[in-house]
Amino acid sequence: MYKFFGALRKEWFILARDLPGLGILFLMPVLLILVVTLAQENALKSQVEKSSVLILSPPGSTLGEQLSRDINASGMFHVMADSLDQKAIHTAIMKGEVPLGIIVSQGDTAITLVIDPTLHEAYKTSIITAATFILKGASGKVMMHNLLAAGQPSSSLLNEVDMLEMLPPIYQEQAVRERSTIKPSPVQNNIPGFILFAMFFIVIPLSGSVISEKNEGSGFRLRTLPVPLSTMLGAKVILYLFVCIIQFLLMLLVGYYVLHLFFGFPKLEMAASYTAISVATISAALGAVGFGLLVGSGSQTHSQAALFGSVMVVILGVISGTFLPVHMMPKAVQFISSLSPMRWGIDNYIELFIRDGGVSDILPGIFWLLLFFIFAMLISILIFAKR
Repeated sequence: MYKFFGALRKEWFILARDLPGLGILFLMPVLLILVVTLAQENALKSQVEKSSVLILSPPGSTLGEQLSRDINASGMFHVMADSLDQKAIHTAIMKGEVPLGIIVSQGDTAITLVIDPTLHEAYKTSIITAATFILKGASGKVMMHNLLAAGQPSSSLLNEVDMLEMLPPIYQEQAVRERSTIKPSPVQNNIPGFILFAMFFIVIPLSGSVISEKNEGSGFRLRTLPVPLSTMLGAKVILYLFVCIIQFLLMLLVGYYVLHLFFGFPKLEMAASYTAISVATISAALGAVGFGLLVGSGSQTHSQAALFGSVMVVILGVISGTFLPVHMMPKAVQFISSLSPMRWGIDNYIELFIRDGGVSDILPGIFWLLLFFIFAMLISILIFAKR
């Protein structure tokens, strides 16, 4: 055990002396999350592709048929399916498969918009506004058709106010679990991405530590002692796992206090269980540590590791949803994003922070992150053994 603590002490000295690396680990993610959140809140939403919509209406509903025609003809939406039940629509939206669902009640007396709570606020507002406009237009058409079919000319019997009051009301609801108290906000959407973005930036100091041992010969000298390679790598894993946990706590403080007190954003809400959050954090941290060891063992110089590692973290952050919602990306990029370990960690936090999920809901993401960590460790050990 004393060998392990000796290796851990060595790793701590290497990390503590790397002040620029510590600045990257802790200060840069804080600055990024402040800048990006403020920019997203104040920027105008650009034109996006057609959004998919699910529609549920009673059999033979005139309003439902008119809605399907008007939505497809709007140029902004297309009806993905109109034969699902209410539970299936909520499930599809909660999984992020579609951003919007429309449910028409029996007798065409009311309309409910079901919205994905993970959507960016500006995008959410734009599609709700557009959908509401289309819904009111379709409702007006159906009402006029019914009045004419009944032989009641609207101009003689009803004024504009009376006609508007006859339109079915439109309600809104978030596709979240029952009894959930979380209210989606820009803070809830941005914090998960920047937690993973901060964690994966440990690639720079971690890979630097590995390369320093290789180039300066300290790693070789340590190998001549009766210290197994597992002890040396285990010390790196434990130390940087602790660093990732500190980064996680720092991002929570930014979301809970800084953005709320200084910029007026809603506080970060954490309704999920502490067990689920702890498991998600440890698995994400292990994925980040595995990525850092993989880059460090495969690189020959500090320049290679710093350039490749930082560029890859930025690319993974972009395609994984840190800066831009994944649903706005092309289908090919969305597929590539699904293979990213950063995306798995972000999805786990979104499930906990926005959809109010539990451990069972994030098990697939945890499995893939642990599998990636094991794969990265095995490859790193093989490279160390070969060299």
